[in-house]
Amino acid sequence: MDRYAKYLAENVLTEDKVVTYRLLSRELRVHVNTAKQSQNAKRPGAVHATYLVYGTKKPNNDAALASQNGDGDVDMTGSAPEAELAEVVPISTLTLVSEERLNDVLNTYDEVTSFHVYSIAPHPTKDMALLADAASQVQSLESGEDRKSLAPIVNLRARRRERQGAGLKAAAAAGATMAKPQVKAASKPTQATPFAKVKEEPATSQVKQEPTEKAASSGPAKKAAPAPKRGASGGIMQAFSKAAAKPAKPKKEEPSTPATPSGESNVPALSDEGEDDDDEMPQLKPRSAPGHKTRQQINQELREMMELEDEKEEESKSDSPEEEPVEEPLEEEAPEPEPAREEEKEVVTSSSNGRRRGRRRVMHKKQIMDDQGYLVTIQEPAWESFSEDEALPPPKSKAAAPAAPSQEVTSLSQDDCPDYTGYAAHPHKGPLKLPFQRPHPRCRTFQSDAIEKVIDDITSRMKDPDLARLFENAFPSTTDTTVRWHTDGKDEAIKQKLRSWREQDGWLDDGQWEGAQSFIITGDILAEWLRDSTNQLKPYQALATKDRTIFNLILGAINTQSEYVIQSPYCNAFQPPPISGLTPTPNGQNDAVHPIYDPTAVFECKYELDSLAHFLALGNDFYAQTGSTEFLTPRWYKALDHVLTVLEEQSQSTFDSVTGSYRQNAYTFQRTTTTGTETLNLGGIGNPLNNGTGLVRSAFRPSDDATIFGFFIPANAQMAVELKRAAAVLRSTSKASDAELARRLVTWSERITKGIWEHGVVPHRKYGDVFAYEVDGYGSALLMDDANYPSLLALPLMGFVDKNDKTYQNTRRMLLEKVGNPYYLVGKEFSGIGGPHIGLQNAWPMSLLVQAQTSDDDEEIMGCLNMVLKSSKLGLIHESVNVDHSASYTRSWFAWANGVFAETVLNLAKRKPHLIFTDSKPYEI
Repeated sequence: MDRYAKYLAENVLTEDKVVTYRLLSRELRVHVNTAKQSQNAKRPGAVHATYLVYGTKKPNNDAALASQNGDGDVDMTGSAPEAELAEVVPISTLTLVSEERLNDVLNTYDEVTSFHVYSIAPHPTKDMALLADAASQVQSLESGEDRKSLAPIVNLRARRRERQGAGLKAAAAAGATMAKPQVKAASKPTQATPFAKVKEEPATSQVKQEPTEKAASSGPAKKAAPAPKRGASGGIMQAFSKAAAKPAKPKKEEPSTPATPSGESNVPALSDEGEDDDDEMPQLKPRSAPGHKTRQQINQELREMMELEDEKEEESKSDSPEEEPVEEPLEEEAPEPEPAREEEKEVVTSSSNGRRRGRRRVMHKKQIMDDQGYLVTIQEPAWESFSEDEALPPPKSKAAAPAAPSQEVTSLSQDDCPDYTGYAAHPHKGPLKLPFQRPHPRCRTFQSDAIEKVIDDITSRMKDPDLARLFENAFPSTTDTTVRWHTDGKDEAIKQKLRSWREQDGWLDDGQWEGAQSFIITGDILAEWLRDSTNQLKPYQALATKDRTIFNLILGAINTQSEYVIQSPYCNAFQPPPISGLTPTPNGQNDAVHPIYDPTAVFECKYELDSLAHFLALGNDFYAQTGSTEFLTPRWYKALDHVLTVLEEQSQSTFDSVTGSYRQNAYTFQRTTTTGTETLNLGGIGNPLNNGTGLVRSAFRPSDDATIFGFFIPANAQMAVELKRAAAVLRSTSKASDAELARRLVTWSERITKGIWEHGVVPHRKYGDVFAYEVDGYGSALLMDDANYPSLLALPLMGFVDKNDKTYQNTRRMLLEKVGNPYYLVGKEFSGIGGPHIGLQNAWPMSLLVQAQTSDDDEEIMGCLNMVLKSSKLGLIHESVNVDHSASYTRSWFAWANGVFAETVLNLAKRKPHLIFTDSKPYEI
């Protein structure tokens, strides 16, 4: 077990990866049973596991469990019992469950027949897409190797049919054996034969088992016959299904049959892992239950069915089958080519007891990738069985029936569109080395011609086609994937709903949720962060005067953020607006927070000073680009009043300046966790802060990590800048009340700025005077930087200092050296600033992009840009990248980081066009 422990320690604890038992089995080339046992030996509390539980559940437990936990775990149930059953048949259920919910799920089971660890990870698995990544890695390891040596365990309860040669060919042989008494040697199957092949294939070809994705799209002719269902009653179609599934006695191969290639024989009919098994299972004995048909009866019915194969074909208007589809096994001999003729829409194989039975031609939807790299929905023809009353309206004539197209692209609804979290985790087709990662135009969450024009303007002039492709994917990332809900405020249905809530229910204030509204999610979580959404929209601010839809989108975002700040000014992430119709998502935590908040309105309530600064920045940027003060609604003024209240409460010291007695802070936060940065010490208050500093406390950083010393300098700097900018907006209205409010904002801005220069600048023996990351007012200072914005490295970008300022330049040198910044990480494939949020091996591409924007050195700029480009092999910017293995990352796509990349390219297009363009002409939106 030493090598198992070493592999798991390296990948889970060191590499911070998710390891499934299948991945462990493939990597170490051991049986999956051994892999499961090695993972079961994990030390409690060291890692977090997900489990697979299989068995029979207690009645009416699923709904109760889902209501209790609400975390979206999916139970994969077996086939539902046939409608003809007189008794309730227990349904076997397979559940993938996290370690934290294991006991609750086990309590819902009446009998557990299989239970084992599916995967282990260094943290609780909240994003199931990580398991999909591990599964993709397994597929890459399986290609080209001998799979027989990696066989999974055998489910002793599974019953398997014996097969001859390839698995699918054996099913056809079984069906052919049953029908042999009526088949002549020279006969040719007609198109009416219910088990004739849809496509012609050579008689001697070996059918090889393909991966799941290919098998799903190969059409009905390549599927194996389904296993018989428990309790199935009589009927010719069901009898045929049983006959096709019953194992046939093995017979000797004919000399003319070529040998089965190595690794392709004995394809299993059933396996609990979906892989090849070598061990044969004992055959089933015939049931002796009343009403069970003997082999002779089944053969007789099959002969009768084949005698009806030339019956007149009729078409049915009904498309509601009552029986399970009958899968079509392959024939031993390929049919002779027949002249092309119009394809039948329906084949009736029997008509008795007032019911018609047979099969009909239907169109099934399927998603494929077109030649442009988009996922589109197509329709493909397929056969399905039917059983219906004869007393139906007469079918349409064949002449009036249109021919079924082989592939028809249909319009996509949001339900047809793939989830972008999984879509972004895999490269898609593109002519360049970097893939094209935009969703299909009909799957994009927001459309703007102005955005498409910027893409064309920039990419058409770029030197590097890969850099052009990355910009093409990244610039529209927010509008393509994260505008979860938007209204321009003119929807009469929404207006009526608001009037009803206000007049009848009385729980809305005047103006609440009125006007344009925009819900911008962070990406893979259905929640809006004030900071993230402001930065996600920032690249489009300059387009607000060129495209009214962009104007309304950003105006709506300001209005929505105003409602959030009014609702809970201490919180950082919020649920969908109530008028959106979207369901709130619980964050899975049990936080103890004061002031208390409504979980249906708030996703997470970590007080971060920069969140309030970003609320102000969104409106300030909008005014700077458009000159419009349309967002200065009564709701915005009320939100600003809440911001000033928070500033007042969080500028108070821990101890009273006169009496020296302890003073309770207005905000406390506690979370049950093993990660120190996820909660506040001292009962949720944090470390003590001194009085008289002029600084404002922030409980958490923009990375959502807890501060060590509460006076977080980057957020104070951003707040000082945005307060001054908001004052300028208010002065532009020429209202006396706005002028007085502007003076209050300027006073706050000057007070905070003075506190930064007095307490936030400390001497360093190597670099001179530098900005500290955090201070407490007692003389303690934390010297570091985190990649998340606002940061010390980004001080010039937020407008606090000029990038040539001496203190900033000293600080910049300190932050970009390993000896100066503990979170400046250097590895074999990547380097940059990271932070405690991800760990000590991952740097954030965002830090390199900020470094490029704050530099005038061409070599430094291109070094940063190329490093980000090389680490973005999926054509999108990741949240963080392992510095030694750039293929290891967090988040396949991170909308905020994509926005920062787009900003960097636009910054260089204006400031240093010669670095990225084929010419030196500046470009500005």
